[in-house]
This record gives sequence, C-alpha cells and structure tokens, in this order.
Amino acid sequence: GDMEAMHCRNLPFLAGSAVGFGLPYEAAVAAISGNAAKITGIDEKYGSIQTGKSATFFVSQGDALEIQGNRVTHAFIDGRPLLLENIQDQLYKTYMEKYGLGKP
Repeated sequence: GDMEAMHCRNLPFLAGSAVGFGLPYEAAVAAISGNAAKITGIDEKYGSIQTGKSATFFVSQGDALEIQGNRVTHAFIDGRPLLLENIQDQLYKTYMEKYGLGKP
C-alpha cells in the first residue's frame, strides 16, 4: 500500500509517549537508534556512537523525544552536515524582514 511509512517521522515522539506510559528512557532511545539499526540489518555501521561506525546523528536543543521541546540544530549523515533550512524557513525570514516584524 501507500501508507507504510506514514508515521515514521514521528517515531521519536511515539517513543517519548511510551516513556510516559512506563518505558524506561534508555529503552526508548535504543528503540529509535540501536534496535532500529539491528532490525534493519545495518547495525554494523549505524545505530550507536562507536569507533568505526558512521557518524550519522543529530544535535537537538531540548529533549529529542518530546514534540514541543525538540529543535534539531545540526544533523550529519556519514559525517557530512545536512542543510536543515527549507523554503518555508527562507520565506519566513524574507517576509519578517520585508515587513519589519523583527528578526526571525
């Protein structure tokens, strides 16, 4: 079907919800990192921060498992930084400046 990956972008927040219902925090983090890599068969290179593994990770202000406090500030795939700004961010900045509504 067309809906296999429908909620995968919300996986960290689903793990955070599970913490609210009693799942230990460390188990929730493992569910979206190391365990996910094991399930998909890529744990030799991904899923944890260890010597010899890919530098694929993100940095967040706030708790990465919380939907309201989470703000990803940096992300890397195989050690290469990702550009996190999108067209909506660019338009927001443009119009905030254009109409003098303060700095974004």
